[in-house]
Amino acid sequence: MIDFRQVSYIYSPKSPYECLALQNINFSISNHEFLFIVGETGSGKSTLIQHLNGLLIPTKGEVQVDEYCLTTNRKKATKKILPLRKKVGVVFQFSEKQLFQDSVEKDVAFGPLNFKIKEEEAYKIAHQALRNVGLDASYDKRSPFELSGGEKKKVAIAGILALNPDILVLDEPTSGLDNQSKKEMMALFKQLYLDGKSIIIVTHDMELVLEYAQKVLVLNHGEIVLNGNVHDLFYGQEKFDFLELPKIVHLVQALKKHYPSLNEDAIKNLPTLVDEIRRVKGQ
Repeated sequence: MIDFRQVSYIYSPKSPYECLALQNINFSISNHEFLFIVGETGSGKSTLIQHLNGLLIPTKGEVQVDEYCLTTNRKKATKKILPLRKKVGVVFQFSEKQLFQDSVEKDVAFGPLNFKIKEEEAYKIAHQALRNVGLDASYDKRSPFELSGGEKKKVAIAGILALNPDILVLDEPTSGLDNQSKKEMMALFKQLYLDGKSIIIVTHDMELVLEYAQKVLVLNHGEIVLNGNVHDLFYGQEKFDFLELPKIVHLVQALKKHYPSLNEDAIKNLPTLVDEIRRVKGQ
């Protein structure tokens, strides 16, 4: 579904502020994945996801998303990009920048209305999207600018969900949320994945990666240094000192000395660690 081919991106080229943000990126995403993208601040994560729906066009190389080709090559470039932005929905880290209407329901209904859905149906879709992210009817008429940071993030996510994208891309979607809201949000994303959508999440929260990721893309200084699975990231031979491992991974690494048959891949959180220790002790 998505293919990056030798993609590089330069901010402010041929100026004193020129910055190479991505360098020779090559990877593919199938039509149904739960992918996490991790790396230090400034590693190129946000730049990369902006290429997924044409917010940025590669300086070099090309990005293929189904029938859409994003490239500076005019012969290959896709002219009509609006349908792509319905197919690939992106929610940015600073979600308040995506809000602009005078009520929450208007903000969420804007996308469906923009795609010519009738007003009554658009608001029905908006209300359902708001309920899906945990915002009840009391929020519908409120100004989005009076909400907390976490609530604004939920409204921004609802606005993208209202478009029913095939691919949902989220930049730090759980930042600013309390633990309960974080669990509810991740449960929603997991259900959306089970319903057939591809989910791509940029995060610094490595515990989320451990618990939910199917595949992991690690960026460092604009280059891919790992395109693999959770085991490759946390227990593989290659170490990534610029990433902070979850505490439970350090614990598992220590326990392996006493329980060599411990199955790291079965351990996603504390309850699954306890279950795995019980299994090993019962052998």
